[in-house]
Amino acid sequence: MNQAYSQHEGIERHFNSHTLYITPYEDLTYVDDTLTDFFHNYLPQNKQTLHPLGWLNPGSPFVPAIYSEQSSHTFWFLNNYTPYIQDHDNIVYFDATKPFTIFKFSGGSKSPEIVKFLHTQNITPYFNFTFNYDLVNSNENNANNVHYQRNITKTNSISLATAYTKKKYQSHFNFLYNKINHQENGGLKDIQTYESTNYPSNLYSVNLDYAQNSMGQLGIQYNHELRFGSYSSDTILIGIDTAINKVLNSNFSIIHDIKADKFYRQYNDIPGSFYSNIYRDSTITNDSTYYKVIDNKILLNFLLEGKGKIEKFQILAGIDNYLYNYGFDSTSQTYLSNYVTGSLTFETENSSFYSELNYCFAGADIFDTDISADYYLDVTENTNFSAYFGFSVINPSIFMYYYKSNHFEWELDAYKTTNISGGVNFNFSEIDFDAGVNLNIPDNYFIFDTECVPRQIAAANLISDAYLSKTFNFGNFHWYTKFTYQYIANRTNIPLPDLIGYTSFYFKRDIFKHALTLQLGFDVKYHNAIYGYAYMPALGVFYLQNDKKFGNYPNAGFYGVIKVKRFRGFVKISNFNSTFMPHTYYLLYKIPDNPLSFNFGISWEFYD
Repeated sequence: MNQAYSQHEGIERHFNSHTLYITPYEDLTYVDDTLTDFFHNYLPQNKQTLHPLGWLNPGSPFVPAIYSEQSSHTFWFLNNYTPYIQDHDNIVYFDATKPFTIFKFSGGSKSPEIVKFLHTQNITPYFNFTFNYDLVNSNENNANNVHYQRNITKTNSISLATAYTKKKYQSHFNFLYNKINHQENGGLKDIQTYESTNYPSNLYSVNLDYAQNSMGQLGIQYNHELRFGSYSSDTILIGIDTAINKVLNSNFSIIHDIKADKFYRQYNDIPGSFYSNIYRDSTITNDSTYYKVIDNKILLNFLLEGKGKIEKFQILAGIDNYLYNYGFDSTSQTYLSNYVTGSLTFETENSSFYSELNYCFAGADIFDTDISADYYLDVTENTNFSAYFGFSVINPSIFMYYYKSNHFEWELDAYKTTNISGGVNFNFSEIDFDAGVNLNIPDNYFIFDTECVPRQIAAANLISDAYLSKTFNFGNFHWYTKFTYQYIANRTNIPLPDLIGYTSFYFKRDIFKHALTLQLGFDVKYHNAIYGYAYMPALGVFYLQNDKKFGNYPNAGFYGVIKVKRFRGFVKISNFNSTFMPHTYYLLYKIPDNPLSFNFGISWEFYD
């Protein structure tokens, strides 16, 4: 087997890596990660957005300030937790000539420990094994170790993955275990006192003293592909020796992909005055919800590669059987939906096009339609253009229109939700400039009103953001800034800011004869004032409020980063201006940003 290693910033990489979405796709997570520039943005939330709104204790729910950066999950209750957990489609598979290990750790005063450990090695030239463990852990024995009362979190995310990459038969398998536990405090009880006094942040009272939220997933995926074709032989030279390399000439294959998952959520509390309604038990709340899924796909794959100017032409087409079962309170239902599914991929030397279609032709979600397309073009050596388009008409999650618990219950006549999305991006690498526009037009979408009751809005809403980012370079000094303007036609229903910015000014230089890279910087994040969301612990959702407007606060910090070969380290002081500015740095209603905090972290890679 031929194995090449790549380099980034002088570091050898003795592996190839890929993700799997029906078929393998090249992955650059560990090959092209930025070693110093953004390493100090250590929070798991920053993998999704630089502007998370919510408690910034990792493991707590949040919503991005920019609508186009929001994500969704198979299990509706996990929509606001996706960076903390692993997912089948994001598992990274390896082909490693040397065992590879990476260890990451970050922590600090009044901050949970964030740990990542990944190890991969090839058992045989064609069979790889990978273990990946992500942990967030607050000190449960010391409530003073968090910025605010009742804000302790613990998450465990574990995956085991194997990849068998023989030419004629290939298979991928992964096992997932995700578990999130966090205390729910309902926000600060008296925000006027918080704003007008200067006590340590963990001395202010909160609304809930006994609430706890737990969510989890147990799942497996098995994907295998049988290729049809014949072998031909090539003679290759390795130094002065020769070797015979067998090449499989295959344009056709059959793929079978199956996923089986069980998700659950449990909310526990002792009822009090925080909730307006108690429907079942006035002494204890124990809301339990589960969602089970079996997603079974069989597809035919036609693939042409390396034929003249066309580097890749691929058509996938098949059937998807989607079986799901949900349960809460005394309710349990099972449904089956059958889809036709397919994709088209077209790649040349300087461009690529990908499109996908899913259409439900029978079952509970009949007529559901989801179409997407992506296009990329290298205009010049230093300029590229990308665009995407999406159109969907789908049944909303069952929990949006039918749900029963101790404090909330509803049953609505729901219609299919429609969304049109699109965007373009221009990148000019020679001058470090990036610009783009994102567009979303949801219709029949759901919101949670000021009483935290879901309502379906039967009118389209236009949501668009335009952004500019630029790095200015002055020798060893650099200034990165990104500014986003977000337009929302009906901001009453989607209360997100219209002005969002992030800037980082830093000094970066190789010292000690290029043995060490040093980066010292100052950064600020900002969004304008809005009547932003409130948060409901019993449901884990964000809902509308019109009591308080917040924002218009620059959160500023200092940081330092070093890199020595495969070792990286950072230190960061965040929101230092909270020591002399008013305590008005809210991210959600009654939920402030962290005050002045100190954090540090490392990342260390090993071979063998």
